[in-house]
Amino acid sequence: MADLGSGAAVRRYFFVVFPWMVVVALLVGFAVAAIWPDPEQNMLRSGIYFGLILTGIGTLVVGLVYGNKMVGPLVQPRRMGVTVGLTADETKYVRRQVLTGKSTDLEKLPVLRGAAVQIREGLARHLLTAPALPALLGGQAVSHGITSALDVVMMLLLLALTVLWVFIAHQFRRTGSFLNSTRS
Repeated sequence: MADLGSGAAVRRYFFVVFPWMVVVALLVGFAVAAIWPDPEQNMLRSGIYFGLILTGIGTLVVGLVYGNKMVGPLVQPRRMGVTVGLTADETKYVRRQVLTGKSTDLEKLPVLRGAAVQIREGLARHLLTAPALPALLGGQAVSHGITSALDVVMMLLLLALTVLWVFIAHQFRRTGSFLNSTRS
């Protein structure tokens, strides 16, 4: 199995596609806020609310489509999961070898590289759709402000999702480093 550039595809998504999607969603959000018949909220708060909601929905849809059309074909050849026939302990061993940077067992290098490619593809798909939920929660936070304990819980959830997203990005980077360091 080979990764033919999923890192570049993910970078392109976050440096080109995602920023344009956010800008378009915010512009549409302000347009919707301008014609919305609720005069009690101010224009800025309503525009940002609608823009973040549209960003969340757009990120989910565009991330799924981009993952299938741009990232999926970069993993060649398409095969069943490398770790399907392994026990739970063997699967943990494989993931630990790939994600922690420990010394690599050269006898199992083809299996480890195949697993790394599949892990990287899965992480890429998560990264592409991960900003959707924080955008939706951010829209809710902008809409209501922090007025109750539920809003505080929502803000803590937003923080936890952001930390999780950073952790996934770190694992994605680690799998890329593993694949680069074990290239023959």
